[in-house]
Amino acid sequence: MNSDADERVTRRRFLRAGAGAAAAGVAATGTAAAQEGEGGPTVVTVAPGGSLAFDPETAYVQPGGTVRWEWASGGHNVVPTSIPEEASWEGHEPLEDSGFTYEHTFEVEGTYEYVCTPHAGAGMKGTIEVTENPPEQTGYQSILPDSAKTLGVAATGSMVSVLGLTYLFMRYGGDYEGDFEA
Repeated sequence: MNSDADERVTRRRFLRAGAGAAAAGVAATGTAAAQEGEGGPTVVTVAPGGSLAFDPETAYVQPGGTVRWEWASGGHNVVPTSIPEEASWEGHEPLEDSGFTYEHTFEVEGTYEYVCTPHAGAGMKGTIEVTENPPEQTGYQSILPDSAKTLGVAATGSMVSVLGLTYLFMRYGGDYEGDFEA
């Protein structure tokens, strides 16, 4: 025995369903990001989305670890500008197109800096840190600075407050039928 009241969508049911869907989306994103880093080489995307950048700009590997550069757009290369003294990495100087991959295994600890020579002036640079204790990069990694997060939280809090007060005023309003003098 279902009545119309049981089947209609209320604000509370709508918000509950939306919050559940948002939580599921956040959990799925974190799981996917955590699975990307498991096993295999560390992947650096060359010019993702047509940008003039390496993603990530700094990659961490242990000695003996492999880094794979995957080209997302054409006209880029990977040329070292600074490597440790004992190292012999030469990079990949020819310009390549989308879909190309290049791998190198780093044996010597230290900092390896590199650029895309045609776009070095635009800031297209990257770093490989070879260390015994790389930072743990599991789950979702935010690229936003803390100030942007704080601003986002403050803006969200303000919007929720305004909407909450609007609801209260609309729901319970005041008695404005009195005599007003102008």
